[in-house]
Amino acid sequence: MYQDATSAVPAALDHTLALTLLQSFNGQGALMAWNAKLTGMTPGTCEISLPYSDAVSQQHGYFHGGVIGTLADAAGGYAANTLLIPVSECLTAEYKINIVAPGIGDTLIARGKVLKSGKTLVVSSAEVFVVNQGQEKLCAIMQQTLFVIAKK
Repeated sequence: MYQDATSAVPAALDHTLALTLLQSFNGQGALMAWNAKLTGMTPGTCEISLPYSDAVSQQHGYFHGGVIGTLADAAGGYAANTLLIPVSECLTAEYKINIVAPGIGDTLIARGKVLKSGKTLVVSSAEVFVVNQGQEKLCAIMQQTLFVIAKK
């Protein structure tokens, strides 16, 4: 199912689907340990925020590149799951990320969206922004391919 990027008003998720997605997200051990929050979802999109802490930092005091990648991967994957659950869900097959600016700030925000959804594969992307002194700055751009699997 192709997602029209020109849609003016995003559709709301069904309440039951939203709760299922939230329950799944809350099962993400690394994201829960880092205090990540699911901050927005519409069909084909997902937003996740993550506050800065020592647990997600690297030696210079920035967000760690691996954490940036993890957040982008999760945002793209949960964007796909908004279209797949309750019948199917997804697993990452691969992703390519470009970190375009250091993760200097107090919050990361990853915004994922589905580019193309098929029967066996989904292609998603995510943009990751770092918030520093109230200003968002693009930090990373990711594209991924996800396997569609049966829901357990």
